[in-house]
Amino acid sequence: MSTEPNPFSLCGRTILVTGGSSGIGRAVAIGAARMGARIAVLGRTPDKVQETLSLLEGTGHFGHVSDLTEIDGIEGDVQALLDRSGPFAGFVHSAGASDVTLLRDIDMKKAEGQMRLNWLSFMALSQAICRRGRYAPGLSVVALASISALTGQVGLSAYAGTKGALIASVRSLASEYAPRGIRFNCISPCPVDTPMQRETRARLGEEWYRKEVLEKARLGPLDPEDVADPVLFLLSDASRRITGTNMIVDGGWSLS
Repeated sequence: MSTEPNPFSLCGRTILVTGGSSGIGRAVAIGAARMGARIAVLGRTPDKVQETLSLLEGTGHFGHVSDLTEIDGIEGDVQALLDRSGPFAGFVHSAGASDVTLLRDIDMKKAEGQMRLNWLSFMALSQAICRRGRYAPGLSVVALASISALTGQVGLSAYAGTKGALIASVRSLASEYAPRGIRFNCISPCPVDTPMQRETRARLGEEWYRKEVLEKARLGPLDPEDVADPVLFLLSDASRRITGTNMIVDGGWSLS
């Protein structure tokens, strides 16, 4: 029987998950806890944060409620989290907002808020966490981007821009922080069956869903767990030589 440690294990690691109160973030939190991690769940709605915590295996998990569009408050949020958790071994940025809107109809204030949540909060959180004493050796940072940043989809110019910013920043940050042993990676899924995606489906109709999801996802539509599992891989030592990547998880959605 092998005595080598399991490279996929997350035992003893503290992992911060933003957007952990629903969807992909919740699936990541549940999976990481099952793999032995201690989870800090950051979300906007107290009841949903508590609901996620109730689903986690193990002990020591805790939640923190914050509006990440308030960028000036992020340093304080991180310090409050660190006071409870100690240094982070993983950070997953799953918090985000989406809106299908043609250019002529974009509300620029709303688009600005989307950029703050999807991209700028990630930068502010990364800045705060990547200071000495705030991260454990081998910190792994994973940002949830989107296939929308790589393909041209009608009505998603603002949203795709925020996700494209994530992908570009992660590549630069991976280079900047590799000397410290910190890894940065992205996951780019196609539409996933989350509350946010279901709202879009209800608004745009079943014909949109059939054409844009069912027909394109050749291996079948994605559940949150289909995205969470690759995130867990990137958090683990099994991916210790992987940084600066954008992993596409789309069931063949982006194939020609």
